[in-house]
Amino acid sequence: MLLILTACSTPGGGHAKRPDSAGTARKNTAPAATLATASEIDIWQRLRAGFAIDMPDDPQIDTELRWYVDHPLFLENAWGRGSRYLFHILNEVEKRGLPTELALLPIVESAFQPNAVSRSDAVGLWQFLAETGKDYGLQQTAWVDQRRDVIDSTRAALDYLDALGRQFNGDWTLALAAYNGGPGYISRMCQSNRGRGLGASFLDLPLRDETRCYVPKLLALRKLVEDPTRYGVSLPDIPNAPYFTTVAVEGPIRLDLLAAVEALSPDDIRALNAGFHRGSTPPGGPHRLLVPVEVAEQARQQLAILPRQATPLLAAASGLPATDLPQRRVQWRRHKVQPGETLTGVANRYRVSIAALRQANGLHTGMLKQGQDLMIPVAYAADMRPGPRRGCDGERVVHRIAAGDTLWGIARRYQVDAQQITACNPGLAGNALTVGKTVSIFRPAELTAVADATRRETYTVRSGDTAWRIAQNFGVSLEQLQRWNGDLRTQALKPGDRLTVIRGGS
Repeated sequence: MLLILTACSTPGGGHAKRPDSAGTARKNTAPAATLATASEIDIWQRLRAGFAIDMPDDPQIDTELRWYVDHPLFLENAWGRGSRYLFHILNEVEKRGLPTELALLPIVESAFQPNAVSRSDAVGLWQFLAETGKDYGLQQTAWVDQRRDVIDSTRAALDYLDALGRQFNGDWTLALAAYNGGPGYISRMCQSNRGRGLGASFLDLPLRDETRCYVPKLLALRKLVEDPTRYGVSLPDIPNAPYFTTVAVEGPIRLDLLAAVEALSPDDIRALNAGFHRGSTPPGGPHRLLVPVEVAEQARQQLAILPRQATPLLAAASGLPATDLPQRRVQWRRHKVQPGETLTGVANRYRVSIAALRQANGLHTGMLKQGQDLMIPVAYAADMRPGPRRGCDGERVVHRIAAGDTLWGIARRYQVDAQQITACNPGLAGNALTVGKTVSIFRPAELTAVADATRRETYTVRSGDTAWRIAQNFGVSLEQLQRWNGDLRTQALKPGDRLTVIRGGS
């Protein structure tokens, strides 16, 4: 699972198999919290009212609590993302009569990032491994990964946690340890201890560090929510009301076309519909999209007109009159990668953006393999017939050559071909790079309908920081942080180092 790093924990793990069938079943003993949704009830009060996990006398809880207090940016960003999901998750927890501490578990798992991926390839808010996700009914196809969907993944996670609670006889510290380390692993630890005449509680077990620290992370969050003033922490004002609702759609539709709805931000579109990892709903249907409650009616109206006319937003994005645009939602073309082809070359051939290709094919790097099939999103461009390769057009970026720069490294950093750099910089003879000189980089113009507002920031590394923690604090991936900072060596950070972070960047 994706974890908040402390001195005793490392990321990784993920879900194991479903609870052992031989586990003892018992009715959940956690008291059910009253479903209080009246506006006068605070969402934090609802959480506190349903806390039901026995708090062990564990000094590691205070260690984890101090980490949260010392990293307010982490909590601020996590709560900000979680404000979209917390009401729904808490409702589902209460309906099942489960301890409401479980509504805070996505902070430990993913910092409320639906696209979070751990080193063990656990995915989503609740960090499901592929097999465990399938066990609990989460579809994973070329179009959809329900591990990233807030409604589907929450249902599956609470099914899993409910089963673990019953298997471990209502001992939620053991159930949570099993959610992290696997029920088979925890059961074996318990049996081993009993066989040696030892106790079999959470604190008695000789668990590996990751699992040993996992439960205290959640219980430390509980202590913060119980008494934030004591720890100098301010809880945000998260409304005790639904953030999102569903709208129905038929067939494939590009998610970014919803940005034509005033007050519907691209961040909301992506965060609420992360399960559609090609940026579009699949063929067939019907499907459901999630949108904020206050714009649901406008979203339905926008969806109703999409089959009949192209939107002004798409026209502006493509640079063509609306009358010249295809009168359709989304169509796809398949392309088989040929020897020597690059992502930039394929994007230029079909006149689509690199970002669109990466999003449509779930690509995390720019590397392509011979014979690989790519899906080309026809609706991202006005004309999908292969055209001439573009040269020195698009967004111009000026790069000042630094010591150690190579042509290949610069090309990789800006996601363009090295040949394109030499072609657009005639003075760059023989690939010779002179420190202090500048080269012009031309990046393909974006044809996506959503113009992502990016904000570049400089972060100064502090004592105890790691690249992974910094990425989590800013809500970005480690890969993005490395890309924005050249050949960043994640193990060589030291206090005072300055890193570039682009909020909303890709």
